[in-house]
Amino acid sequence: MIRHRDVEQLQQLSQAPGKTLTVYLDVDQTNPANRKRQFETHLKDLLKQLRASHPDDEELAQACGEVEEITKRIEPTGRTLVLARHRKLGVTFRKVIRIGLPSFAYWSNGAFLRPLLEALDEHERFGIVLVDQKRARLFTVFLGDIEEHKDLISQIPPRPDAPTADKLRSQSRMERHHDESVSTHVRLVAGEISRLMEHLEVDRLIIGGNVGVASELARALPKRLRGRLIEVLPIPLAASTDDIRARASEVQTRLERAEELEVVRELLKEVRKGGRAVAGLSATLEAINEGRVWKLVYLQGLALDGGVCDHCNMLFDPADERCAVCGEKVDAEPHMVDRMARAVLERGGHVEMVDGPAAEALRSVAEVAALMHS
Repeated sequence: MIRHRDVEQLQQLSQAPGKTLTVYLDVDQTNPANRKRQFETHLKDLLKQLRASHPDDEELAQACGEVEEITKRIEPTGRTLVLARHRKLGVTFRKVIRIGLPSFAYWSNGAFLRPLLEALDEHERFGIVLVDQKRARLFTVFLGDIEEHKDLISQIPPRPDAPTADKLRSQSRMERHHDESVSTHVRLVAGEISRLMEHLEVDRLIIGGNVGVASELARALPKRLRGRLIEVLPIPLAASTDDIRARASEVQTRLERAEELEVVRELLKEVRKGGRAVAGLSATLEAINEGRVWKLVYLQGLALDGGVCDHCNMLFDPADERCAVCGEKVDAEPHMVDRMARAVLERGGHVEMVDGPAAEALRSVAEVAALMHS
């Protein structure tokens, strides 16, 4: 799980004197190209390209060798390996996260954090509370990881069984005592949720468990938190963390798909009216080369061939043989989408991979497109 201390360690690397080798590597095992550890081959390609841009940098050569060895010991338990290595300080950051980021390697003063920080900003932290009449479990889910923070158990007197005729008055008192105790339990849970959400900067909330108690808890939330409540779901109180994470992922994916669809709709609107958007590989490459791209948008899992001029870092269609700027030979680039994403991110732009309805909408026009700066 990415924690605040992980980000703090990366930020320290970003400010450290001397060069840091930063790698973002697609290790997703649902992608056939990554199985049998083929992602290690992709890493070698990325590092080879990087070394070609710094042919006399022995420190980079040594850092590349170290990163390759570190990656051999990585278990691909998520979708993206984030790795930063600072040789002079002897510091290595490595984390496999459960979201997809474009693959590339970067050699610079300080770790290159923009893709990860952008992901941290765009992927909201979910709070999940499972509650019944006497117990509550509080979780957070972030970047695909889940953590349980509290398991609360309140002392609730049992609700009495159906009474005999001579015990109706006692029965009524016992029922009221039970109901009041449950309400106190719900208010206690609401207070814990409030503290958790503020302390961990939780963006969205899901409540599950007993439907009746969950609905009461939703009504008991402070007003400032009710707007963060997305859904009340019938998730069993005893659900495993894997099941809870899967349900949260379903909700988050639905929200992400809706947001992606809005981005693509805006993009297509601009393309149709000849506004601040372009679609198709050639037009998108031209916009990237000119530094005009605010957001690169492409299909999830898209693979494209292309070309790059290592002399001036211009990107080209695969059919282009000579750089239009300097006339040097254009080298083949088998991971063109990653190279395009890197170029956009390095210039302060954003990257959006789309799936589902947004991907279908984009595919009707092109596989890759871009929104421009205003």
